[in-house]
Amino acid sequence: MTAAGSTYRVLIVDDDPEMIARVREVLQEDLPEDVKNIDFHTEELFTDAHDRLTREDFDLVILDVRDTSSGSPTTEIEARGREVYEAIAQTRWLPVVFFTGVPQQVRELEAPPLVRVVTKNDWTGISTAVTIGLRSGVSGLRRRITEFVEDKTRAFLRRTVAPHWEQFVSADQDDLAMIIVNRLAAELKENALNELGYRADGFSTTGAEPVQAARLYLMPTVTRHLTATDLLVDVNGDWWVVLTPACDLYEDDPEKVEKPRTAKAQYGRVAKADRVLSEDGSSESPVVMRWLESSRSGKDKNVAKPAFGDNQNRYRYLPAFLEIPDLLVDFENVMSVPLRDLRDESKYRRVATLDSPFSEAMLNAYSRSVGRIGIPDIDTFGIQLKLGLEKLKVPSVPAQSPGTARNGEAVID
Repeated sequence: MTAAGSTYRVLIVDDDPEMIARVREVLQEDLPEDVKNIDFHTEELFTDAHDRLTREDFDLVILDVRDTSSGSPTTEIEARGREVYEAIAQTRWLPVVFFTGVPQQVRELEAPPLVRVVTKNDWTGISTAVTIGLRSGVSGLRRRITEFVEDKTRAFLRRTVAPHWEQFVSADQDDLAMIIVNRLAAELKENALNELGYRADGFSTTGAEPVQAARLYLMPTVTRHLTATDLLVDVNGDWWVVLTPACDLYEDDPEKVEKPRTAKAQYGRVAKADRVLSEDGSSESPVVMRWLESSRSGKDKNVAKPAFGDNQNRYRYLPAFLEIPDLLVDFENVMSVPLRDLRDESKYRRVATLDSPFSEAMLNAYSRSVGRIGIPDIDTFGIQLKLGLEKLKVPSVPAQSPGTARNGEAVID
């Protein structure tokens, strides 16, 4: 993110030079001190703004929608700013504030706080939107990640591919691309957090809040199709985890493959993920409710503690992150759902997928839960005695001192 005291580059795009001047004046007066240091750039022509955004990087764009520089309003003119926004999104994404007299033209594009729509002459609104956009630090983080990826790709090509080209030359371009992508993905997972200012254990070196939970989830989901350990929420707000193996759910994109493969499964297995704590202080999880009740009565204290560890087979805990609440997956509460229903976004919404190795750990825990076999207890102590690893302990009888009876005679037990 942009460091405190940095200069922010802001581009204002408006066909009215007086409006540009007024926007600059208001922002220079009203913005808080932490985001007041701004290097303003302006463009009156939308075509020039588009060209400039392909060459230069900014922290935020203030964008008009209607272009009246070439005449009276037309459908094309009304949408000129929207076209520039689409070009921005395709070139490099950064926070955008639409400052327009026709907010209805772009209202559906609004995604607060990073894409805001403010009506012209709402000066408080423009100041607030710009402040939030700059404070997000999104542009700075994007630049750092982009630079990291480019540096690692160059380094891999220079240090690994070039010196060992004879080994790679036999591979076709697809194989070579796969090698580079897999190597880059491993490099990102191993070193990116440290180089971007975070410790490997997930804590920011700048003193920010812990982010361990973020390491569990891929948000939004990466695959086009439903896959193993997808985290779903249904129309009732209940959470579920997909347990069907990924190979049974895999599907090719029909637009990219002539004869696309379809999913092998007709049904998907999902496990209930109970909210650990509800807003009223209760829990959806029966074991957690027992825990809450025992804490009040003093009976069966710590009954739920094992459910949050790895030394049991029934439960798996998922920490809260963004819209995901703290969840406890129960492998005894599993159901099969027709695959067409799980794919139906009006019934189930895909929120995230567990990242590796948490995905594998979830599936492995489920396999242990349903695949365990009960056997009689083996006399391990007897075996240890036989091998001489243990010795039979003879209980000792405590010695007692002679006492004196009431008649004065000695009594010995």
